Amino acid sequence: MRKAILIFAAVMFLAGASAAFADGSSINYTVTSTALPGGPFTITFAEPGTLSSLTTFTTATFTEGGISKVLPGTEVQFFDFASSGLFDVDFSLGGNAFQYEFGGGQSYTGTGPYSLTAGRFPIAIGDVIKNGNFEGFLLGGRVRAVATPEPMTLAMLGFGLAGLGVLRKKKLLA
Repeated sequence: MRKAILIFAAVMFLAGASAAFADGSSINYTVTSTALPGGPFTITFAEPGTLSSLTTFTTATFTEGGISKVLPGTEVQFFDFASSGLFDVDFSLGGNAFQYEFGGGQSYTGTGPYSLTAGRFPIAIGDVIKNGNFEGFLLGGRVRAVATPEPMTLAMLGFGLAGLGVLRKKKLLA
């Protein structure tokens, strides 16, 4: 009976951890491309795995030419495929307002709330707008979106694995 209770507890921990992993994660984005007349750049930011609105504000990091700037208050707007897909990233840097537009495959599902999709998304089209004026096209590139679980999810998964380890050790000792 005691063994059955331990097995049930371990299964519940693992089941809870997987459900929490699926629902409670965030998505970390890394965008890399080349813009004209600038050079290669990277934009990184994180979003919750589920959104109630396709327009959000987050902190992003913009890196170009060895210079990296943290940009609080960055606006990210996700689009469906009919509106060119992927998303726009708007931010201010050095007194200038920038809008980087990334076109490609849609990176979310649902009609609200929206679930962001992890994976790799090629940038099919895109451009850079500075202070409302066209600055250049994006030449290729990709978006890498990686799901990361919340700390509590990792703790639950750890408890579940520890429970299974205890059961395994007792079985070996018996």
